[in-house]
Amino acid sequence: MVQDNPSGPEARFPRLHGLIIGINKYKANDRQDLRGCVRDAESMRDYFISIGVPPSNLLCLFDEAATREGILDAFDTHLISNPLIKKHDPIVIFFAGHGDRMDAPESWHSSDRKVEMIMPHDASYAGSGSDNPSDQAAGTRRTNTLDAGRTYVHGIPDLTLSFLLYRLSQEKGNNITVILDSCHSGSGTRGEIRSRNSHDPKPPVIPDDLDARLRKSMTVDYPSELKQNITTKQTSGKLMAPSLETHILLAACQSDEQAQEIPIINRETEEVSCGGVFTTTLLSVLRNCDLKTTSYVTLLRNILAARREFYRKSSERVASQTFQCEGRNQDRVLFSVQYAISKSKIALIPTRDKTMYRVRVGSALGVVRGTEFGVFCEGMDPTAPPVAILVAGDVGSIDSHLHSLEPNETQEIPENAYATIIRYNDHSNGVRIWVDEAVRKNEFWQSILASLGSLPISWVESRQPHDIELLLSGDNIELKGVHLIPGKTATSHFIKQRLGVKRLVDAFTAIVYFYFHLKIHNQEAPVRAQLKMKLQELNEKNNSWGDVIYEPKENDLFGESVTAGTVVSLRPDPDKIFGMELVNNSSENLFPYVLYYDFEDYSVGCLYEPPGRSVKAPLPAGKSLTIGYGSGGSQPFQVDFTNPKSDREYGAFVLLVFSEWVDISYLQQGPPLGPDAFDGRGDHRVTHKATIWDNLIVRVEMVKKD
Repeated sequence: MVQDNPSGPEARFPRLHGLIIGINKYKANDRQDLRGCVRDAESMRDYFISIGVPPSNLLCLFDEAATREGILDAFDTHLISNPLIKKHDPIVIFFAGHGDRMDAPESWHSSDRKVEMIMPHDASYAGSGSDNPSDQAAGTRRTNTLDAGRTYVHGIPDLTLSFLLYRLSQEKGNNITVILDSCHSGSGTRGEIRSRNSHDPKPPVIPDDLDARLRKSMTVDYPSELKQNITTKQTSGKLMAPSLETHILLAACQSDEQAQEIPIINRETEEVSCGGVFTTTLLSVLRNCDLKTTSYVTLLRNILAARREFYRKSSERVASQTFQCEGRNQDRVLFSVQYAISKSKIALIPTRDKTMYRVRVGSALGVVRGTEFGVFCEGMDPTAPPVAILVAGDVGSIDSHLHSLEPNETQEIPENAYATIIRYNDHSNGVRIWVDEAVRKNEFWQSILASLGSLPISWVESRQPHDIELLLSGDNIELKGVHLIPGKTATSHFIKQRLGVKRLVDAFTAIVYFYFHLKIHNQEAPVRAQLKMKLQELNEKNNSWGDVIYEPKENDLFGESVTAGTVVSLRPDPDKIFGMELVNNSSENLFPYVLYYDFEDYSVGCLYEPPGRSVKAPLPAGKSLTIGYGSGGSQPFQVDFTNPKSDREYGAFVLLVFSEWVDISYLQQGPPLGPDAFDGRGDHRVTHKATIWDNLIVRVEMVKKD
């Protein structure tokens, strides 16, 4: 029975559409049936109806209806080709059932040579031994299912799902949430606890052209341009991260863990049923959260807390599952394209010590002991003073603990409060600014510069080394900034007085942040000497089933510049695409982030970030990671002239590495003097202190072809 939850959210979702799949019964005799997948799917359906989704918007495929053909057809007809779904309408895809992990075909780019699959009702074994080509000689027991045409029924691989999700996002927008309660590790059962995975011991080799006809039947227009002059093209990749832009993934566990289902007792009726640990926990949190304000980041935090409580109370011995949330837009409100917290607002996390709060920014982002944070509330007048001031005490590399100005004083902080940095205390990395005498004497510009007192700035004399110089040009300011080449300044920027006080203060603030964060480095350099970053031009070609793939040319365009600290000269070409290879020769497993600092417009764009905090380190000790090709889950890029009229521009590729997942959205920003100014900083996700962090910087000079 479907009932509205009186404690649940008031938000209604008449535009949400969903494909909900639950499979208990498998056609294969040797594939263990499950018990709670259909119940989970029904519960998910009932939840969405309770928040205002019309039942007709939800297509449910249970057991025999969830065949391979049925799932793929539903993906197209109910989602991709559905005229009732408009651009950016919310879309949810839920799957509960068996998963598997098999050897990938040679032509499929996969770093571990494996492919992950979801298993439809009619997947794999249950035929006679003579049916299976791999078993004909041995005459073994029946192992494989063949359909009516005597064709082995494969699971649906991540490559196919990646393609479908990309096609769906292209057609309907990227307001897509994928929920998977299945796993891909080795099989196992424990008493009343079952794992949602099953492995065919002798499957035929996955053909190179599996689902090629499906992909060829759907036209895909690859994007040619993205913000900040970084152009992208779709590449093959894992379902977990085919592209961080296409969807948000909520998953039950990591690839080497088991998604489990357990007995669930109805406390009112004492009836016993089964349900997935992940789905049960997720729904318990969804039913009690505010859908108007809760982001995917907050949702993950809450379901992790609920998981800990579940394990504490459970009488069953349940193996740990690491719930996952992946995707670039985790800061969005659930099932929405709106962001939960405005850019530059930092979430305050209460601690057990009532006098202390935690924020997810630390020394890697310029916070030091004594940095001051202002506390504000949503809806406050932007000119109003903070309701409280907190000071950084214990500062880690990626998080800090804040306390009141008065030791041991308890602050009354409203629940909806957020923090912003109002005064830095880091003088060692301060941005050095030289100001022309004429600017100093101009009353208007002097008032603007006086407003920057809380930023990490050092005002220098004319002959001292500096990062920025300001000169008066009529009523306006000419700003010149260095681009990491000693003795040279970048192209001049003329900042006009008519922009207004607030706009000007914001612009100068963003430019100061640009230089400040670029200067921060770990003096201990724990792994810097063991890191390599290669820039490679890519060749584009079509594989045997018609998909576009990319392969690197042998040359490394960065050469010895990473170790020598020299400037790399590049000649932009709109017909060229690039990728990267990151190499980790250290003994540490690392989470890498690649940023591009553009000295032409002072924007900071992200070329690569790990899919989410719950994934394993993408750059393991002694291994490498490809960006823009292979299975790294990112796309090729072009770094072209920001200003089409330029003959020469400068930038810097920055590799940041941490021993844990970190939210680096606070570093990203749009062009401060452009229409998208100051939209780059985001709120931050739950993290822990990282024991290791380091960085590499490669300076590049882009020169127009002769």
